[in-house]
Amino acid sequence: DFPAELVAGLLGRMRGQPPEALARVTLILNTQRMRRRVTDCLLAQGARLLPRLLLLPDAASLGPAPLPPAVPPLRRRLELTVLLDKLLQTGTTDFPRSALYDLADSLAALMEEMEGEGVPPERIAALEGADHSAHWARTQAFLGIVAQTMDRDEDGEGRLRQAVLSLAAHWQAKPPADPVILAGSTGSRGTTALLMQAVARLPQGAVDLPGYDFDQPA
Repeated sequence: DFPAELVAGLLGRMRGQPPEALARVTLILNTQRMRRRVTDCLLAQGARLLPRLLLLPDAASLGPAPLPPAVPPLRRRLELTVLLDKLLQTGTTDFPRSALYDLADSLAALMEEMEGEGVPPERIAALEGADHSAHWARTQAFLGIVAQTMDRDEDGEGRLRQAVLSLAAHWQAKPPADPVILAGSTGSRGTTALLMQAVARLPQGAVDLPGYDFDQPA
């Protein structure tokens, strides 16, 4: 029961400190379900001041300045639909017109992942695809649309990555005096890994992994 063990460890760490000390702890969790479970475990221990419980996307609020709102997902998909329609009219690639929105949705998902992982379109375009020339030509056409859109704006994933980079720089210049703990994530996504690294560097930062192999080499 990872949330219960996390709460037990946190309360053990705070034992002997004044009640308000726990309220100065920032605990960053990976899912809403995890946050509810941690809250329940804390309340089950009796009345107390609670730490600040944030989800990973909420961590951007810890930065020095809020970012402007992201491009609405529907707007991005409609813009991609228009660009795909123009591509279809050029005759350079062929796909059913009925698939326009599905393709736009697929490209939007690709863009979100690229922005979240910090992968620019030109990095993919530079890959060697000679062994699959026909397929690669179509891919390049779609990547042209991705590059055109990504140069203009960023969605939630890209903006979250920029917010985490800004937060990391802010913490490096002015680290928080109170504990910051990130728990329950393995850093499988690039932006999350950046946040974990930033937290781990803090004087009172800690990363609590959901699984640990005690038999692994030092």
